[in-house]
Amino acid sequence: MTSPRKWIWYRDLLRVLVHKELTVRYKGSVLGFFWSVLNPLANAYIFYVVFGLFMRMNVPHFIVVLLSAMFPWQCFSNCVQEGTQTFLANPTLVKKVAFPRQAIPLVMNLQNMVHLILSLPIFLAFLFYEGLRPGWIWLWGVPLLLALTLATTYGLSLLLGTLNVFFRDLGNLVGICVQVAFFGTPIMYVIQMVPENYLWVFRANPVAPLFICWRSVLAENTVVLAWLVPACLYAAVFLLLGGLTFHALQRRFAEII
Repeated sequence: MTSPRKWIWYRDLLRVLVHKELTVRYKGSVLGFFWSVLNPLANAYIFYVVFGLFMRMNVPHFIVVLLSAMFPWQCFSNCVQEGTQTFLANPTLVKKVAFPRQAIPLVMNLQNMVHLILSLPIFLAFLFYEGLRPGWIWLWGVPLLLALTLATTYGLSLLLGTLNVFFRDLGNLVGICVQVAFFGTPIMYVIQMVPENYLWVFRANPVAPLFICWRSVLAENTVVLAWLVPACLYAAVFLLLGGLTFHALQRRFAEII
C-alpha cells in the first residue's frame, strides 16, 4: 500500500511538472493561454456561419450549443493525439528508473485540463451574451465531467502511448480516427436531430456520451442519465485497458526507446 508521504510526493511532483509545462509552453508568447482557445473558437465560428447562417440550422442559441461541446472536444483531441506520442517524446524521463512513467501522460492530460477549465469563463461570456445563465447543476456537474474527461483521456493516453512505443504507425492512425470521431460525435450538431432508431450508434461510440453530457450540463443545465451512465462505463473501461496495457509492457520501454 502506498504511504501518505508517497501520495504527497506524487501530488507535489505532478504540480511542479504541470507548472513547468505550462510555463515552457507559453514562454515568450504574447497571447499565452488564449492560443489554446483560439482553435475551438475559430472552428465554432466557421460552423456557426456555415450551419447557423447559411444553412439555417434550427437550433436556438447555436453558438452556445457549439462551444459547449467544442471546448471539451479540443481538450479531448489534444490529450489523445499528444498522448499517443507522450512516452516517445520524453525518452529521458522514461529511462529514469526511479521516475513513475505513468505520470508522464498524466501531466500532459492535466495541462490540457487546465486549458479546459480556463476556457469556461469564455463560454460564460457567450452564455450571458445569448441571455442565458448557468444553473446550480454546474456546481457538481462540471467537476464530475472534468473527472470523467480526465479518466477517459488518461486511460486512452496510457493505452495509445504504450502501444505506439512498439507500433510507431499508430500515431498517424490515431489522427485519422480522431477526425472520424469528431463527425461521429454530436459536436457541430445536436443529438436531438438524430432519428431515434440511430441513437444506438452514438451509444456504441465510446466518446459520444461524454460530449452529449457536456452539452446537456453547459448549454441545457440538465444531466441525462441515459448518456451519463455509458460515459462513466467507457471511462472505466479506458482506464482499465490503459492501466493493464501500460503495466504489461512498460518494462520494455527503455530498451526500445
